[in-house]
Amino acid sequence: MGRNPIQSAKPVQTGEAGGIIPDIEKIQSLLRHYSLDGWIFSDFQGRDFITGDFLKLTERKCTRRLFYFIPVQGEPVKLLSAIEPLLLDHLPGRKILYKGMREQRRELSKFLLPGMQIACQYSSGGNVPTISSMDAGLAEYLKTFEIELISSADLMQFFGAVLTKSQIESHKQAGEAIHRILDQTFYWIRSNLNAGIYIDEWMMLKEMERLIAAEGIYMDSPPFFGIDEHACDPGYEPSEHGSAQIREGSRLIIDIAGRMPGTDSIYYDISWCMNVGPEIDPEYRRLFETVNEVRNRIMTFIEERLNQGREIRGYEVDELARTLFCEKGLDQFLMHRTGHNIGHTCHGIGANLDDFETHDVRCLLPGTMFSVEPGIYTEKYGVRLEFDVHLTEDKKARIYGPVQTEILVV
Repeated sequence: MGRNPIQSAKPVQTGEAGGIIPDIEKIQSLLRHYSLDGWIFSDFQGRDFITGDFLKLTERKCTRRLFYFIPVQGEPVKLLSAIEPLLLDHLPGRKILYKGMREQRRELSKFLLPGMQIACQYSSGGNVPTISSMDAGLAEYLKTFEIELISSADLMQFFGAVLTKSQIESHKQAGEAIHRILDQTFYWIRSNLNAGIYIDEWMMLKEMERLIAAEGIYMDSPPFFGIDEHACDPGYEPSEHGSAQIREGSRLIIDIAGRMPGTDSIYYDISWCMNVGPEIDPEYRRLFETVNEVRNRIMTFIEERLNQGREIRGYEVDELARTLFCEKGLDQFLMHRTGHNIGHTCHGIGANLDDFETHDVRCLLPGTMFSVEPGIYTEKYGVRLEFDVHLTEDKKARIYGPVQTEILVV
């Protein structure tokens, strides 16, 4: 496979004019690593969001299709309509202008040669939706050049999912803020109950929103949490009407994720399970211990693979979790995958731990971060335990923040 291209993690460099341009040398190193002949990007009217972001296209949208081709060696090619010749001027490479569809095809045929394996923003069978930004019609068109289209899913991870030291620091800072929010939320619950004051899920959400604002942390959605049977719905959101009362003996699950302000900050995403008061339902405890055991087995699997120098594919981790729950007779209570990539958005562009919602064949790359969050949801109990795992460049699994190993008593 060649040398490990992990040091090619950042796909852009600053040009003389201060603009951001792709680092062609590093991209070509990755293409050699994956035995690919090139990587093609295309856009029409701003529809391909990955191309727009990766190539740093301006808000001015093309009205005729443009192409940017990075060969495994040699100079990139910019192919644009003669009517819109300037849209890729910020990028390196040789510019070619076409007039009409026949000239476009003739020019494409000069660098898309039969038998080539070309990366593009495509996923076979739609298995990795986050990378499927190329429309099906364009994929059909490109295949008429007798080339093989290869998903750029693994390539894109190096550029959108491998984290820097400063990003990891921002993740840790977000974690500290989130745990302060949780500690104060639990104090609010206990103080109100001790004072005999009625509280419910909606009131708790309003209190958490106040604490979140005070911390100045960014969240793209409010915390997900539920009391008692509401915890059985992993997507439950409290509303002003119909919220459950919080009382002694209540079970509580919270999924909370946020990041610090800034364009380069990284999310911290956790799920914890609590009990209001010390009287814990034995079945709740049993299910908690089962989920915790599965999570521990998952981490053992990941660490063993890392120590053996073997790759780990996202679907393999999810497959293991489902097998373990099946052995416990609990697989019918699964409702979501085992984990997802974490980046500047909570659900990042890297590999997910998923063989449930999709079949994610991507490798978990050193330098990336992902959640591990097995969960089961019966008619009465909902249990999910989540922490975030950073695979360091020296292939160690790191967790930054507290790890819940028993039900927290509020």
